[in-house]
Amino acid sequence: MTPFRSAPAGYVARWEPLEREVLARVARDVAELVRLDSGIGPDVEVGDGVAFTGVARMPEDPAVRRLLPDAHREDEDVAAEFRHLTQTDLAAGKAARLESFAGALDPDPGSAAGTDDGSGEVLVPREDAQAFAGALTDLRLVLAERLGLEQDADVEELHDQVLSGVLADDEPDDEPDDEPGLSGEERRYWGGVFVAAGFAQETLMEEMLADLRAGRHGGPRGRGR
Repeated sequence: MTPFRSAPAGYVARWEPLEREVLARVARDVAELVRLDSGIGPDVEVGDGVAFTGVARMPEDPAVRRLLPDAHREDEDVAAEFRHLTQTDLAAGKAARLESFAGALDPDPGSAAGTDDGSGEVLVPREDAQAFAGALTDLRLVLAERLGLEQDADVEELHDQVLSGVLADDEPDDEPDDEPGLSGEERRYWGGVFVAAGFAQETLMEEMLADLRAGRHGGPRGRGR
């Protein structure tokens, strides 16, 4: 995976086929998780006008709660009311963004972005860059929960372990473990995905900020210059 770089058509990076496949699959899995745990079906889309009949329930999965947190930590009634009014649209929006991200990475000749032409190039048009980066953020939040990353220091430690290969020297996976959670092999795999998603997100955001400072930008109603 190479860093994103600004180009006339948008932001470009080169990803290996396996990197594209894994991140697309994880994005679809997270989108499905968000829909199921927030109580919305695949037929609920952004803009369906369902915000005021949203579900008030708290998601059971702690990873989904990271994506759909309480709006007020000290007042449960206010938090429940806000969740009732906004959760359906927010969850549907996140799911749609993740599904669009996955579609952009799939080797689909009909896709406008992320088309695999044999070069391994991932192209993110400027008007789609914010949503693409947002999908990467959601992926990392879910993976952080699964990996037990609660503080910045945890993220930095995992990052160093992945890059140095320390995780490959973990205890054998078949040894008994009193604590439930990921095996050593699973932690190595998901740690690598987390770091790769973070690298893509960071380099994309850096290029977006550089373009913004230089006055080069794009959006739903405009074009990059």
